[in-house]
Amino acid sequence: MSVLSEYIVKLENWDHKIFLNLYQSKFSKRSKNFAIIFSFFGNFYFWGLLWLAWFIYGYVTKDYYLLVLFTGGFDQSIIIHSIIRYKIVRRNRPYITLKNEGVKKHDDFIRIPYLMRESEQKSFPSGHVTFILFFGIIFSYYFNSWLLFFIVLGLSVVMAISRLILGVHFPIDVIFGFMFGFLYALLYLGVTYIYWVKFHYWIGPIFSSIFHFWR
Repeated sequence: MSVLSEYIVKLENWDHKIFLNLYQSKFSKRSKNFAIIFSFFGNFYFWGLLWLAWFIYGYVTKDYYLLVLFTGGFDQSIIIHSIIRYKIVRRNRPYITLKNEGVKKHDDFIRIPYLMRESEQKSFPSGHVTFILFFGIIFSYYFNSWLLFFIVLGLSVVMAISRLILGVHFPIDVIFGFMFGFLYALLYLGVTYIYWVKFHYWIGPIFSSIFHFWR
């Protein structure tokens, strides 16, 4: 076995040990209901509702910049995230890997059967942690608020712990969730966001014209 392989095995053993210590703790049992509810604020249903709120805000105020900034960030980051999670790493969730240790999945706040496909069983990196931090940085940038950034950073920590408690992520998954959240934000706000903004302002009137045509 190579030195790298030995290191990976040791890291995975540490990952499993830390996860089980938290998952099987009394704190985990007491906090599970809170974790289930709190996790809703990091999934795609919540981000969809937030996107709808920005859309309505833009429709009322005729200021679509936040909607466009949000949408462009989602478009770019979800493409990168999906490639890493489902095509490159493909790491199984704890309730699959450690099923024999009694680990179960507890995050069914909203359950839609046709979405429970094989791809939903992959865990690296944590999407909940990545996107709550990523969008938090976008909002902090838009509102020019360090206070908002630190609030979101704190919420991201709570989200990370919640995902461990619910048996759907390992510590390494959520640690890299923080890393990827910052990397996505750096790439988007530092390099590409202006192109996404221009693209969405260009394509928006086209969709609007199609909508009015079919009405």
